[in-house]
Amino acid sequence: MNHQSTREDANRAYFQALANSRGSLRQLAALSILNIVLLGILSYFFNPPGGVRGHEALWFFRDVNLVLIGLSVVVLILSVFRSLLFRFQAMFSIVMAFGALVMVYSVCLLTLPMVTFIDSNEDEYRAEVFIVSCVVASAIVVSATAVHVIRLRRRLRAGHSEKRTIGNYLAVSKSRRSKILWITFGVIAVVPNLLTSGQYLTNALGAIGLIFFACVLPSLPVEFSYLAYLKLKDRVYWEVRPPRMPAQERRRLTRKVVLWLVGIVVAIAAFWVLAKYLRF
Repeated sequence: MNHQSTREDANRAYFQALANSRGSLRQLAALSILNIVLLGILSYFFNPPGGVRGHEALWFFRDVNLVLIGLSVVVLILSVFRSLLFRFQAMFSIVMAFGALVMVYSVCLLTLPMVTFIDSNEDEYRAEVFIVSCVVASAIVVSATAVHVIRLRRRLRAGHSEKRTIGNYLAVSKSRRSKILWITFGVIAVVPNLLTSGQYLTNALGAIGLIFFACVLPSLPVEFSYLAYLKLKDRVYWEVRPPRMPAQERRRLTRKVVLWLVGIVVAIAAFWVLAKYLRF
């Protein structure tokens, strides 16, 4: 009974620390901005250029990215209203878990153009290579997510360590590094380039990045989802609502968010126009 009580106390301390550090709703605005930037970059690269056949396979991802950008903008605007944010903590914690999942999707998708890169002068895109890479990437992410879920269950049974709890405040991941993962990195990076004299270096770097991000990042949505579940069950995991900011500070924060949004939109538009001009 004493061991069970100690384990429950350790788990409670860990998720309370998570709720007030990496998983804090104060980070929701930053997460939304990151997703908007990543998805904006992806939307440009997945926009089929004229005169090149086979890019229709990317249209689906382009449309999904645009929808996710719209949702991220809505979340960013809502995150400005702190009273709303902390009054409905459980709901916004679910939103934050979804935002972490979008981040995993965006980062992994960014590596796929490198994985599928083919140095050729053909005016046709190898859509089948991209589709196969998407299937493989999805399998890696799903498998890694399952592993993180299993590891979380084991930690819940044993009780989270104090070192891991403190790591939340240090914003440092304490996940163990798998020797098999590093061996895989080495094989992917070295063997193809030795056999092909560096011809597939870009593909190898993309594959390394994909495996790394797909294996490490899913821990965030897994832990954020469980934290949202705990907030639905018990308010002991809720964050302490910060004191109301002065009116001048609120106006300054609002202007800052608006400037961020305008800057992101202008940067994406300028990048698109410049790239289109250079292409012609």
